[in-house]
Amino acid sequence: MSSLKSYLARLEACLGSLPLNARRDVLEELRGHLEDRAAALQAGGLEKEVSMSEAIERFGEAREVGTALQDVHGQGSWGEVLKGMVPFLLQPIFFILGSAIAALDKYLHLTDAVLPIPVLVAVASLALLAFSGAFLVVLGVGWVEGFPRWSYPYGGLVLAFTSLVVADRLDLWIIFNRYARWIPLLVMAAIALLLGRLWRPLRSLYKGVWHDWSRLSFGLYGILPLALMIVFDEVHGEEPYVAVLGVILAIGALAYMRSSRTWQRALTLLLGMTLAWTAATVYLAIYWHGRQEFWMRQPGNGYETARGMLVALGVLVVLLLAPALLGLLRHSIQSIRAA
Repeated sequence: MSSLKSYLARLEACLGSLPLNARRDVLEELRGHLEDRAAALQAGGLEKEVSMSEAIERFGEAREVGTALQDVHGQGSWGEVLKGMVPFLLQPIFFILGSAIAALDKYLHLTDAVLPIPVLVAVASLALLAFSGAFLVVLGVGWVEGFPRWSYPYGGLVLAFTSLVVADRLDLWIIFNRYARWIPLLVMAAIALLLGRLWRPLRSLYKGVWHDWSRLSFGLYGILPLALMIVFDEVHGEEPYVAVLGVILAIGALAYMRSSRTWQRALTLLLGMTLAWTAATVYLAIYWHGRQEFWMRQPGNGYETARGMLVALGVLVVLLLAPALLGLLRHSIQSIRAA
């Protein structure tokens, strides 16, 4: 058995849970990719069999590659699905906990003594830092594991949370400017480099995104819980509604993790985001129409609120689908090779 057939046979054994058609497509694509690499090496002076062995060695160990491809083309396990849903379930969980604490306080009178505003601000800042740190740790775990699909929303959340914390809570924006949001990721990269686990996961990141562009869309999708918190700023009594929106986003994440095709994954994210954002638009338009707070020069206009929210939705849709350009590039390259 040739080295190519042996390698593909080992890969096929690692892809056993994929549907037969998907498994055949993946193996056929890999065969063409390895043959192209071997041909390039042979043109450089290597013998035919040696060039194929070299191409296979550079491509990666069969088990490692098979695991990555299984993650790209297969359905996530329920454990992975839960990890991918956590960022979107935080708001509902906090609402339930907050309601329970409020109900308990009603009987125990735990907050008769009101805390000073500076103390509350400090607590809020520490809470944001704690969340950002927790997301960073989970993203670090995903980094070491080679950036599986469930890890991408945490990347979006880390960037969004650190932007808020550093810029607004700790007043370090003047020092670090817009580059501040990259500090946590750079720190994590430095730690990963010290542990000798930086470059191999980054290679898996590249392969995962190249084969499934919807992963980048999933990363953007992870920012939506924080985006909803921002658009609901200054709204009173919104917690139950925001919790419901979090559940909608979590269902979208669940459908994404359990889908096996890229277009299905992109569609689930698009539907989840559109449904949640549209529901938020309706709520905010009704809430602000005719309402005037002390900081407002004139009463709110629900129609203007709805228009601004819909424009923002259009921008989000464009950003969510922009990674599809990678998919078009990949298919173009495959067509050129086939020709």
